[in-house]
Parts: sequence; structure tokens; C-alpha cells
Amino acid sequence: MSTSVASRSVYAPAAPLSANQIAQQQFDRIADRLGLDQATRDLLRSPRRELQFLIPVRMDDGTRRVFRGVRVQHNDARGPFKGGVRLSPRGDVDDVRALAMWMTWKCAIADLPLGGAKGWIECDPSSLSLHEQERLCRGWVRQIAGSLGPGHRRARAGHRVVGAAHGMDAR
Repeated sequence: MSTSVASRSVYAPAAPLSANQIAQQQFDRIADRLGLDQATRDLLRSPRRELQFLIPVRMDDGTRRVFRGVRVQHNDARGPFKGGVRLSPRGDVDDVRALAMWMTWKCAIADLPLGGAKGWIECDPSSLSLHEQERLCRGWVRQIAGSLGPGHRRARAGHRVVGAAHGMDAR
């Protein structure tokens, strides 16, 4: 007994959607209901900034390991970015994009003056000591320090700018 190729492929299950694909579908439905124009959709659809970096960590036994870190800052129109970091061996940048977008929405729905962001460190935290986890998290913060804090949106005059411009910050 043979089964035809057509009958097998017709019922093949579809690949599951990623978290970001789900978030994008949700965004499209809400944008349609709200009647958002294309420029606003384009602005809200994608993250404002994504940082991907490596974090070197000294382990308890004296060796060094390098971990992958990510920070996605989705939108800060309502205020500074809000969002934690997760330590997990599973995931990818696409998941972090979705979590940052959802944090933007949660802050807006709760009427908090905050934007949405999320971070991720690719690791198995159960295989790390508390000291190693601390060094890892401190390394992650060092990597994103330039995009944190109340002054992260301020542009400053460069080192070759002279005269009165040195005393002025673009705000």
C-alpha cells in the first residue's frame, strides 16, 4: 500500500510561529482597528535599537568563558526604556524583540511613562555559581551602560567643537 505524495503534503503541519511573528500579527490587528497611518505603523513596528555583544566572564575555576548578550529597546516615546534581562539557554533575538514590543504595550496600557525593552543572556544559569551569575550580569550592564540612564538621549558636542558650542548640549 502506498500513500500518494499529495495526500501527505496537504496535511503537513505548519511550522509554529515565532514570538515576534505573533507580536507582529497582534500589532497589525490593533493598528487596523486604530486606523494607524503607514508612517506610524513603520515607526512602531520595529525596535528603536538593538545591541548584540559578547560578555567575557572569569569563572570560579580561573578560566574564561564568553557569553552572548542582547538588549532590544523597542520604543521610548512615553519615557525611558523599561525591561529586565533573562538568562536562558534557549531563545534568540527574535524572542527578545517580541518581549520588548510587549513591554512597550504593557507600559502604555497601564499608562506608565515608560517605554519597552528587554535583554537576554544566552546561558544556563543553573550551571553557574551565584558569583559567576553576578559577574555575567555586571558584564551585561557594562555592555549596555551607554544606553542607560536619564542622559542617554542627549547628544554632546564632539572633541573638535570649539567656542560656545562646548557649553551646549542638544536636548
